[in-house]
Amino acid sequence: MQPGDIEINTGRMVFSGLEWGDPEAKPVLAFHGWMDNAASFTPVAPLLKNSRLIAVDLAGHGRSQHRPADMDYCVWNYVEDIIDIADTLELQSFCLMGHSLGGVAAVMAATVLKERVEHLICIDGLYPWPRKPEDAPRVLADYIEQRRAYRKGKTVNRFKTMEHAVRIRSFGQFPVSRTSSALLVERALYLDGDAWTWRTDPRLTLSSPLRFTPEQAMSFVDALECDTHMFYAEKGVVDSIIGHSTERFPNVHFHAVDGTHHFHMDGSTEFVAERINGILS
Repeated sequence: MQPGDIEINTGRMVFSGLEWGDPEAKPVLAFHGWMDNAASFTPVAPLLKNSRLIAVDLAGHGRSQHRPADMDYCVWNYVEDIIDIADTLELQSFCLMGHSLGGVAAVMAATVLKERVEHLICIDGLYPWPRKPEDAPRVLADYIEQRRAYRKGKTVNRFKTMEHAVRIRSFGQFPVSRTSSALLVERALYLDGDAWTWRTDPRLTLSSPLRFTPEQAMSFVDALECDTHMFYAEKGVVDSIIGHSTERFPNVHFHAVDGTHHFHMDGSTEFVAERINGILS
């Protein structure tokens, strides 16, 4: 099943994405993780039944518009984007799905969208990564220093071949298979003269100026009113908090999955698709 390209102009931002399935079927609005793009849902999309999967490149990622120079890539800005996209697409009852950062933003958005979200599916991401209150002054100082350094110029990696970029991405912070890397890289690169370079906004690597305290971060999950499912990798980045979370959040159904952070792309794709089909049915 080949996806169709979509463009969503919310009036504030222009987003690109990929769409699979019957346009009249139950819509599933999906958002990827940090430094990935909509292609991260390409492996699982053909396995989903009776659904219209709309995977969107987050701001600054893939082929979507970058934020203006005076804006940040804070998680609450992604939340506003999700709400704007749902409104622009006129989705009144739909499933919200997100991987990693996309899952975190989806949780927060669901607390605003409320009854419009029928099901919420999180993949290795649940609530904003918290920070101790006493760390705030140091974090703000680091953020300002990074912003000032960025304005003086930042080197952007360039590749003579796309295959070189694929190899680099496959061994990144969150390693993926060569096949999955190729999917992500193809959507994230463009040919600039005689070399390939990233479409991704370099500002995405700057630290956040502010994060929620643990109590604030977990309050978003407490506030969820929809049917919520959390798929987590037993060797992923959030497995260390799952033991605590299963007791803390009785309103969330937790599903352990073999694999690492991108298990929905590598290794456990069919398992995840089967479970999602069961949720949507």
